[in-house]
Amino acid sequence: MKTGTLLLPALLATAISAQATDYPEIQGKKIVSNTVNPLLMLRVNDRISAMNQVVFDDGQHINRWDGFDCTTNKAVKLYWEMLDDKDAVVRRFYGDSYDRYAEPQPQSALDDIAKNLCQASRLKNPGWVYIEKMSKYDTPILLDTASVLRVNELVIAKIGFEYSEITFDPPYDAPYDLKLEVHGYNCETQHDNVIAGLDITPEGYVSDSLTGKAAQRRADTFVNTPATAAAFKQLCAMSTPAAFKGEGVYVPSTKKKSVSSTSGPGLPDFTNNSPQWMAQFPLHADIEKQALQIVNPWATPRFKKLTWNMQWSDNDVVPMQLDVQPNGLMLLLENYKMFKAQRLTMGNLGQLKGAISLSYTPTVTRELHTNLRFPLHQGQTFTFDTVAPKTGKDEKNTVINRRCEVTGSDDAHQVSSVLSGRYWKVACEIESDGDTRKETLAWLSDLNVFMPLTQWVKGKEVPVKVTNIEVTR
Repeated sequence: MKTGTLLLPALLATAISAQATDYPEIQGKKIVSNTVNPLLMLRVNDRISAMNQVVFDDGQHINRWDGFDCTTNKAVKLYWEMLDDKDAVVRRFYGDSYDRYAEPQPQSALDDIAKNLCQASRLKNPGWVYIEKMSKYDTPILLDTASVLRVNELVIAKIGFEYSEITFDPPYDAPYDLKLEVHGYNCETQHDNVIAGLDITPEGYVSDSLTGKAAQRRADTFVNTPATAAAFKQLCAMSTPAAFKGEGVYVPSTKKKSVSSTSGPGLPDFTNNSPQWMAQFPLHADIEKQALQIVNPWATPRFKKLTWNMQWSDNDVVPMQLDVQPNGLMLLLENYKMFKAQRLTMGNLGQLKGAISLSYTPTVTRELHTNLRFPLHQGQTFTFDTVAPKTGKDEKNTVINRRCEVTGSDDAHQVSSVLSGRYWKVACEIESDGDTRKETLAWLSDLNVFMPLTQWVKGKEVPVKVTNIEVTR
């Protein structure tokens, strides 16, 4: 390869090393090596993706993908992943999202290098030609003539598989409409090695990848069609492989692609606390009937939406959103940045159904035992016990037992200045999985909803700081 081909990755690696440990999980570690693989720098639709391999002094290493938008000369974060010594992914982050795809985020620290990369003569948009217009995979198979290289007996080429729909790969729900493979084909031995397998978004960025040892373990899944094998032999015989014509120049469709109806996103979409995903997993009719009989008519919610920020101990602020459903039950959304949790509750007490944004299945309560009755009164005691089925083969049912007592009342202004009326203070002891914890709730009589006053943190009950309360009636 020419010096210029190696210079770009070196410049990018140097720029990244200055802020490669910005993430909390790797702060304070010393970088031993920092390498951008030139074969994993690619440009699609005027978007450049590049992978940086970083090794730390404790042996930990990460792959970090950054992107560069050549329409704006701006940089973005794509994703990064921690790997074990076999290149298996330990954890992956798309921005602040843990183990789940999220849109690229601005990366201003690398904006200065974006223009240099975008003007680099070797980083061109693909010059796709057909290897075959319709393969046995029901997709065209393409060869990028703009990036094909011949190094001694090795032909390095990018093979593309273009899809008519936008598809989502598990486990991260990473979207793509193009799969791209980086091949190293030995003309002498006719051995073909897939260096990387990449998912490319309609925008043009890498959203998921197999590289290094991970790609080697999947070698038997990369099978060339007869036409692809013949194309590599033809490339080997050509003095100028970039002149490969195949079955002609690829002409992409101008029709906007839709999301696949069979391979669309599988993880829940909790945008705006949407109830649609959770609705696929209904409560048992008897439990729903029981919950509604408790709520109506004495505790029917007197609001439509309630939002607030919650903080306990030294934890980060967690935005909360509570939406009243048409039947009077409530849907709570907890935003922990790295993931979100959604819970169907009765008055914001306990959980009837619950899911997190990282899981394909929710937890649905199968048993509810309670003597809770409204309106509340001084000295009242009640139980609220739930049983949810096990989620794994060797796991037990999840049993949560609450023992609660109404211990007093006060002005709701004591909880927040924006609240009106009175509240009942309710102290609860909760048993689950052999552990016991305590929490205190406020039943806001003006709204008919429970709000937390304390939480159990690190073996003790601590006050909860509730701020930015907004009520939509």
